[in-house]
Amino acid sequence: MLVTFVTWVAIAYVAVIVVLLIYEDRDPSTTLAWLLVLLFLPVVGIPLYFFFGRVWPWRRRRARVAAVIDAASRHVLPAVYCAHASWAKERRRRYDGTDTAKIITMIERQCAAPPLPAQRVEIFTDGAGKFARLIEDIESARDHVHLQYFIWGRDELTARVTQLLLRKLGEGVEVRVVYDFIGSVFRGKGELRALKRAGAHVRADLTKLNEVNYRNHHKIAIIDGVAGYTGGMNMAQEYIDGGARFDTWRDTHVRVEGPFVAEMQRLFATRWFEGTGELLFTERYFPVRPLTDPSSAVLCQMVHSSVGDQWEAIKQTFLHAVASADRSIRIQSPYFVPDQAFYDGLITAGLSGIDARFMMTGVPDKRIPFWAAFTYFPKLLAAGVRVYQYTAGFFHAKAIAVDSTFCAIGTANIDVRSFSLHDEMAMFIYDAEVTRQVEAVFEYDTRLSREITAEEIARAGRLERFRNSLVRLMSRVL
Repeated sequence: MLVTFVTWVAIAYVAVIVVLLIYEDRDPSTTLAWLLVLLFLPVVGIPLYFFFGRVWPWRRRRARVAAVIDAASRHVLPAVYCAHASWAKERRRRYDGTDTAKIITMIERQCAAPPLPAQRVEIFTDGAGKFARLIEDIESARDHVHLQYFIWGRDELTARVTQLLLRKLGEGVEVRVVYDFIGSVFRGKGELRALKRAGAHVRADLTKLNEVNYRNHHKIAIIDGVAGYTGGMNMAQEYIDGGARFDTWRDTHVRVEGPFVAEMQRLFATRWFEGTGELLFTERYFPVRPLTDPSSAVLCQMVHSSVGDQWEAIKQTFLHAVASADRSIRIQSPYFVPDQAFYDGLITAGLSGIDARFMMTGVPDKRIPFWAAFTYFPKLLAAGVRVYQYTAGFFHAKAIAVDSTFCAIGTANIDVRSFSLHDEMAMFIYDAEVTRQVEAVFEYDTRLSREITAEEIARAGRLERFRNSLVRLMSRVL
């Protein structure tokens, strides 16, 4: 009798999940994959779906949060946008009738994020330069320091930053720190506890068991609402010297000053509210300041996405960026496990004669996504896309440059997890000079890379090809 009851409960539960899967209107391949798992592995499939498959609870939760954030942000963000609306309108006119204008509109509609000016944009390609500049900014902080990282280590760098933050707390500066629970799970927390005892607001993000498949991959640093940082670098010494595993660590990060910092603050404040219920949407954190030199300011825009959002905004925008190219595309990402739409878009660019080039790491930190990437290369190469693997150390940069016209730097990898499951962000920069700088970095990196050829792919043995194809099937959890 008990066995029969348990059986019927299991059948009923699977039936409910099947209905929910169909009702979600997800990508058919994803829906069918979960249906097969539940059909052939019911005992294993149910917990797998609970931890890795459910999206509907996040959609409901994010909708509730979005309503509160929207109401709160109306008190401060319109003032920032309105103060620079004329400048932004004049700069946008330069792109009238072009695909760049469509990208600006696309981001604005998906993320409710109009373009804003950045008074200054600095790009860093090594951790030593980035963290030296960040420490300098924290030294000058007078009101608040907001730091959000996927990984917060415990090492030489964090010891230095911790001591600095403790001193700033003593000076009355407000400090908030957010780190991803899983991303930092094996890192010591003694320094973070010391900061908390001294009055800093410190919290781990995504700590619940049913959140284990979703990560907060943001990297944000904001000082006094005046200077902001984002890019690929986490708070750990290995991003400076490669750590114990790598000879070097190659990454890309960006620092901005001016009104655009409000978009970074907006993302930080949104995530802070989700975790704590504390609203930071006040004039204190979103100051309205005039541009010091409007003629040299740069038009920028923030695209962001997360599990459960209506749009996979980063994927959609990256896809449009690739499709908009007339002459050249440069893409850098440590991993390459794209969804079909982006993969087809890059192939289409290559077939149409666009000078499309992609670079990833040639020194892997994770074998599975590294192997999976090789299954995508044959068609890319046949279509004319050039593929490079950086071999001087671990390669972690995330950047796109198109036609020497606009570029994007952020946290998102070219993989399905970044497109669909993680909290990610990318800063679009509509400036020829900055874009050429990103393209020049790509060109320099090719000297430290090896180019993948069709002949090399063809030489791979059957067992190697089978292994690569097998791990590709795991793309959703890579």
